[in-house]
Amino acid sequence: MWTSALFAPGPWALTLTPLFGALGFLLLRRHHHLGVGLVVFACLLTIQITALTAARGPDGKDESVGIVVGHSQPGATGWTRLTLLSGTGFTEVLSPEAVDDGAKVRMRTERLDDIRTTETAPEVLIAPNGTWQWREHLRTELRTNALAAGNDGGRLLPGLVVGDTGPQDARMAEEMRVVSLTHISAVSGSNVTIVSLGAGLLAGACRAGPRLRVSIGVLTCIGYVFIVGFEPSAIRAAGMAIAAALVFLRGGGISPVAVMCSTASLLLAFVPVLATSVGFVLSVVSTAAIMFVVPILLRRLAVHFPLLPSVLVTAVIVPFVAQLACTPVLVAIDPRIGLWSVAANALAAPAVLPATVAGFLSLVSSGIGSTGLLGPDLVAAVLAWLGSLPAWWIVLIARFCAGLPGAALDWPVPPWGTLLAVGLLGIAAVGTWLLVRRRLWGLPVLVLCLVLTAAVVISVRSKPPAADWLVLVCDVGQGSGAVINLGEGRGLVVDTGKESEPIDICLDESGVEEFDLLISHFDADHFAGYAGTTWGRQIDRLFVSANVADSAEAKRMVADTGAEVVPTHRGQTLSFGATTAQVLWPPRREVPAGEDEELRNEDSLVVRIEQEGLSTLLPGDVGAEEQFVLAQSVQPVDVLIAPHHGSSDLATEFFTAAHPRLGVVSVGENSYGHPTGRSLRAFGPVPVLRTDHCGSVALYAEGRFSTGRGCPESPG
Repeated sequence: MWTSALFAPGPWALTLTPLFGALGFLLLRRHHHLGVGLVVFACLLTIQITALTAARGPDGKDESVGIVVGHSQPGATGWTRLTLLSGTGFTEVLSPEAVDDGAKVRMRTERLDDIRTTETAPEVLIAPNGTWQWREHLRTELRTNALAAGNDGGRLLPGLVVGDTGPQDARMAEEMRVVSLTHISAVSGSNVTIVSLGAGLLAGACRAGPRLRVSIGVLTCIGYVFIVGFEPSAIRAAGMAIAAALVFLRGGGISPVAVMCSTASLLLAFVPVLATSVGFVLSVVSTAAIMFVVPILLRRLAVHFPLLPSVLVTAVIVPFVAQLACTPVLVAIDPRIGLWSVAANALAAPAVLPATVAGFLSLVSSGIGSTGLLGPDLVAAVLAWLGSLPAWWIVLIARFCAGLPGAALDWPVPPWGTLLAVGLLGIAAVGTWLLVRRRLWGLPVLVLCLVLTAAVVISVRSKPPAADWLVLVCDVGQGSGAVINLGEGRGLVVDTGKESEPIDICLDESGVEEFDLLISHFDADHFAGYAGTTWGRQIDRLFVSANVADSAEAKRMVADTGAEVVPTHRGQTLSFGATTAQVLWPPRREVPAGEDEELRNEDSLVVRIEQEGLSTLLPGDVGAEEQFVLAQSVQPVDVLIAPHHGSSDLATEFFTAAHPRLGVVSVGENSYGHPTGRSLRAFGPVPVLRTDHCGSVALYAEGRFSTGRGCPESPG
């Protein structure tokens, strides 16, 4: 992906390394600490490039042996990202099966982009020892005590304190992402800094000297990271926390800039996988902005506005500066900007400290309780409950701000979107500097920045469908999702895509609040985003193929949504008022699929939607054989959605029999080559719209259409 290429060291790193070194030597006389930091950074960056290549390993298959020191929660497809500590350093491996932290494993891996992957479950050579089991006990106790609080804060607290995001549902994760609070939903540098600085300051209150204060802060930080897990994100957070401890606990005589540069360099040298981590870039950028910009602004504001409370000014300035500095990086990851992100961060920031302290002390109490004492377990439960209260406030702020207009505004895609963000940020910085120095030109410069920003947002924003839309083919990335308009705020949703956010945005644009859900089949890119359909909406019925109605995926969806499952098969006609859905595929199997049976594309539901003035054919992922059978009976339609996202596994007879007036391909960034040239040609001489180029596609009577953004039509 583009973002991977952006943060991966390549030829650009080899070019910038001597530039960093030369700039460092030039700055040695006037800005000694900054110069030293840049020279150190240049030297260690060279080491880091070599180390990262070694950590990734060879291109072909190779045996990897190491200790699992951290793992992610399994995704919708069941795959888990393991952090492996081996002889070459930290390595990220995608595994089809999770392994307990602390286990020594052996697996056959090969390189996949920036990480490695294995097709088989890792072989456990040595089970986790007592220390790792004790660590898992502490994490489990914190989760249990936090969930016992019975509020949303209890579900956030384990992630905030130890990075355990399992209790968080998709809605909470999405709301935190929209308002740029993701750094709070999982343990970050601020949490580690609070713990390490707290321990050091407590030692200082007991009259410990500078060296002892720093030692206690660093040791506490290392112990805390062990509980969190030695994943790259945690190590990054620990590095920044140790840098803060050196600056603040030592009590002077050390340059913050030199400490930060040296810390970043050492982290890249010894944990080379951080070179491809967006979180590392965000940490360095935000920390640098806070160190360089915030003190200047605070001093100027204190002089010109002495009556403003310093605590209030700091609470607003710090998240504002950090958010602006990170914006060019954030829009490179996701081309959207949040209008309320700064406000959300400013309101949530005061709650991070008490939540982190209460959660950490709960961990300490559980550790003491593991010795057999009875009292500490009760204290741990009470502390977890107390910690859930400020955590609940954070969730409340995220939910409120994410629901406000402008919470997620469209922005141009990289690289132009990133360059625009950098340019506008530069204009804003000039305007702010002029205002701080009491130059009247600062105000028109800031107004110009705001006008240009608004113009960019307006020019790229998605266009909602007109009031008389009938079908909305949603832009859900590499996947499928569509909404059928049944009138009066009701709809039929056909598939949801892989991620929760896109289908939620599409439903917001449609205005549908109550609906039935039809899942063509249980591939992740067709159903895994179903949680996004439930956010503030009601699902009545769940239509699935009768062949997979008893599958584990169907049962999970019913349990999560409370919808009534309706088994469906070929020959049925589903009536939704004036709209009908004719089920053309699949036929009933004599033996329905079992819970452990592999899901198959040939079980995809194929439905023909008939509305007043429009007929639409949605064929799921059926392949060439099924399409050939369907071609014998399918009737012409106004609109045909490309089967299997434009795969070359097709029967041209099917397209000929459907004889559409318009083709639509639901597709996103992928490595499969979708849509293929053969699939586009199969439509014949009709316009073909792609959601990756056009955004969501709204269909109207008589085959008219509109798109979320301007796009070229692909020739059929």
